[in-house]
This record gives sequence, structure tokens and C-alpha cells, in this order.
Amino acid sequence: MAIISCPGCGKKVSDKAASCEHCGFLLGAHDTDSLAQQAALKRADRLNALITQQMVALLLFIAGLGGTFYDWGGEGWTSHISTVIAPSVAGVSFIWYAITRGRIFILKRQR
Repeated sequence: MAIISCPGCGKKVSDKAASCEHCGFLLGAHDTDSLAQQAALKRADRLNALITQQMVALLLFIAGLGGTFYDWGGEGWTSHISTVIAPSVAGVSFIWYAITRGRIFILKRQR
């Protein structure tokens, strides 16, 4: 008896179980190869989503840095763009980028 990850929810279940006790995915209807293939596809989709988030965070970081050093030359709320708003966007997007990189690293180590 082996413990496998459920293709439906990703939680650990027995390979002898007929269905997942967590989400109800029918395991008995699939063989071991198709279950492994579904799990690999789900992992690849998750990795692609994380890479997309990483790229968006990187673009926002670059835009925040550009907005910080650009001379907006305005009055009112535009005077706060280069001093408050743009550095805040750069900081938040850098943190988002770092967290996403960590999640990608953890996902790749879980082979």
C-alpha cells in the first residue's frame, strides 16, 4: 500500500482507496499512470501560474522604480507620486516577487 497525492485536491490518500476522503475524487476509475500524469499536469499548471505572478510583480517593480525617478512636476496628488505612491508600489511588488520566488523554489523541490 502506497500513499499518493490526490489529483483532485493534492492531499495524501492511499492508492488502494476507491475515492479521495477529502474531495471525493474517484481514484479507482484511474490507473497509477494516469493519476501520476494528472498530478504532473496540475503541478505544471500551478508552476505556470506562479511564473506569471512573478513576471507581473517584476513589471510592477520596474514601473515603481521608474515612477520614483520620473519628475511628475505637478501639484496636488501628482506631487505625491514620486515620493509616496511609486516607492510603495516598488516595495510591495518586490515583496510579492520575493514571496513568489520562494513558492516556486518550494514547488520545484517537491518532486
